[in-house]
Amino acid sequence: MNILNTKQEWLEMRRNILRAVHSLELCWKCQKICECQKYVLGHTVLVWLCKGCWSEMEKPQPGRSKSRNRAAANASSS
Repeated sequence: MNILNTKQEWLEMRRNILRAVHSLELCWKCQKICECQKYVLGHTVLVWLCKGCWSEMEKPQPGRSKSRNRAAANASSS
């Protein structure tokens, strides 16, 4: 069994723990504390997102076709 017994090993372990803790952020979308990535929302706002939320935001959103929008506009004006 390997027991950390020297002062240097304890200091190194402490530095590693602090580095890991300081790398954690609060995800803007799901509100979980985890390692996050920067994401620019609406070309102006910088938020932090976890990997799952980041990949979800990066997926292309299904857009409406222009013909469908025109048909809806014509139906509402009648």
